[in-house]
Amino acid sequence: MMPPHDGDGFRMNLAALLSRHARYRPEHLAVVFEDQRLTFRQLDTRVNRLANALLAMGLVKGDKIATILPNCLEQLDMYWVAAKTGLVVVPMSPLLQEAGLRSLLDNSDSRLVISTRAFADTLERLRPELPVIRADRWVLTDGARPGFQRSLQ
Repeated sequence: MMPPHDGDGFRMNLAALLSRHARYRPEHLAVVFEDQRLTFRQLDTRVNRLANALLAMGLVKGDKIATILPNCLEQLDMYWVAAKTGLVVVPMSPLLQEAGLRSLLDNSDSRLVISTRAFADTLERLRPELPVIRADRWVLTDGARPGFQRSLQ
């Protein structure tokens, strides 16, 4: 069986797709989310910045990143980061109860957690039970709070 090809007979590489659009269609609209509009160049820049920050933290291909986020641009960024770096996104619902979240985080082998300030109290209670996730790998996308990294963007 042959790998998938685009119309020109070239293999499609999801990881290169965003960069390709950023290069050839930089000012075209890539994403509309609520009142935010991003061009391919802007989206690619966001994703590259986040990917570089995660790799600089010592994460490597195959490492799992738990995201406990509402529908937001940061979740989309994470999927593109995964495509570019080989990191694995483990999306978790912010509607989960504390015990269920603890179980999922423990069983997922996640090495980093990304969430929002609204969920920080719950995560603070869970941290002692999840020693495999280093203290510097708890990230909030929407502001600073003691014990958490500020957004990596």
